[in-house]
Amino acid sequence: MKKILLFGASGSIGKSTIKLVADNPDLFQIVGMSAHSRMAELVTGLIRLPQTPPILNTQEKSSLQDIKDFIEKCAPDIVLNAVSGFAGLNFSRATIESQIPLALANKESLVAAGDLLIPLAQKNNIPILPVDSEHSAIFQCLANDQIPIKYKPFEKLYLTCSGGPFRDLEDLSSITPAQALKHPNWDMGAKITIDSATLANKCLEFFEAMHLFGAKKDQIEIVIHPQSVVHSMVEFPDGSTLAQLSPPDMTLPIAVALNYPQKNHYKTPRQSFSHLDLSFRVPNKSLFRTLQVLDYCIDRMGSLPIVFNAVNEVAVEAFMKEQITFLDIFNLLEKMVYTSAFEVMESFEQIERIDKQARKDTLKLLNE
Repeated sequence: MKKILLFGASGSIGKSTIKLVADNPDLFQIVGMSAHSRMAELVTGLIRLPQTPPILNTQEKSSLQDIKDFIEKCAPDIVLNAVSGFAGLNFSRATIESQIPLALANKESLVAAGDLLIPLAQKNNIPILPVDSEHSAIFQCLANDQIPIKYKPFEKLYLTCSGGPFRDLEDLSSITPAQALKHPNWDMGAKITIDSATLANKCLEFFEAMHLFGAKKDQIEIVIHPQSVVHSMVEFPDGSTLAQLSPPDMTLPIAVALNYPQKNHYKTPRQSFSHLDLSFRVPNKSLFRTLQVLDYCIDRMGSLPIVFNAVNEVAVEAFMKEQITFLDIFNLLEKMVYTSAFEVMESFEQIERIDKQARKDTLKLLNE
């Protein structure tokens, strides 16, 4: 039985994980969890578990040492980091420094600190197992189904995305938060749903894929796939392409990460192929200008992904509060990223400084 420490239990990934564990009690046990908010709702959700595990309340920011102490107390076999946003970085760092395998749903950890976390994981011989459906798909195509994990050589990675609720529009000037929160395929948290509507989520996944799989910028391509059944594809040097297909549900990628390299029978949704049409197309960069900002960042990298993420988090929060328009999210990203000073990443303290300054500057721009 795999003992799991779940960080970010009250979010959508956290809830899916709790359900997976409750449905598969012979395979998984939750030995601890953290939650930043909705604690009463979380505890109610634990009724399906045989016992309530220790809970780290992160309503106030937990220090790196606090997290390490909690990891030591829980003694897990694997940590699932499902914390939302930049706040998840310390949970990833603490897990790796505690020499515990990391199932990673917090993409911002690698977006901001991939230059430091990947070498740290390699130094400590700690596997990072992706939970994002796209990266899980790539992982399933590339990994050797063994520990230690080794990746097959590849030519190209295709990151698929539904295109969000506005993929067929030509004008985004009148989009409301309520409209942006209606994703056509996925049931996710508010922040990632807005990011899917702007395609900022795909930009973050692009940065993450570069770090996770050692891919160069010209080895990754984003494609619109409205059905959300093909979660990503890998093209190999011989010209063959493998794709991973499953219903748009996070239970399977969570199970893959938590139980790797075992492939047990999980209570997960299964894909029917009797009436299935699949389509793909190139995203419209003129409409979804986040992709233009992505192109600028991947030519330079360094500190720019940190700025991208920080600005986007502030902008999305402002949009959901109806303080700015949908198009202002693109405007803020362009103004802040294109004028940002470039730095090479050398320390976690530097990363936190850049993130904090980018947020401060974005808020100042919002108030002007």
